[in-house]
Amino acid sequence: MKRYFSLLLLFTGLILVQGICAEPSSKEDHNQSPHAEALTLVFATQQKIIAEVDAENWWHDVKERQWVVKRPFYPGTIDSTHLFEVTCRIDGKDVASWLVDTRKKSVQRTRVKNDM
Repeated sequence: MKRYFSLLLLFTGLILVQGICAEPSSKEDHNQSPHAEALTLVFATQQKIIAEVDAENWWHDVKERQWVVKRPFYPGTIDSTHLFEVTCRIDGKDVASWLVDTRKKSVQRTRVKNDM
């Protein structure tokens, strides 16, 4: 019985050491905000749409521009860890929005919600 217990302890120790020494399976950069990553994807892929919805004279107007990034719902039954809604607002009015999946690096334009 002592022999089995010793073997069990040895295997448990090996598994713990392997887990501590192993490299993370994910190569994600955990120093960058996932919200910033969602914005970066929109900026990199949606320049044409951004220019269409913001056709003002960028160099001379004084309108406020906001970029809002949020998860569509809390992670839970459905994993929303990598899902974000990105909305562009000009002077408080939503002018464009996208659903961004940072895991798949996908950006899909969605219908603008104007609740304001």
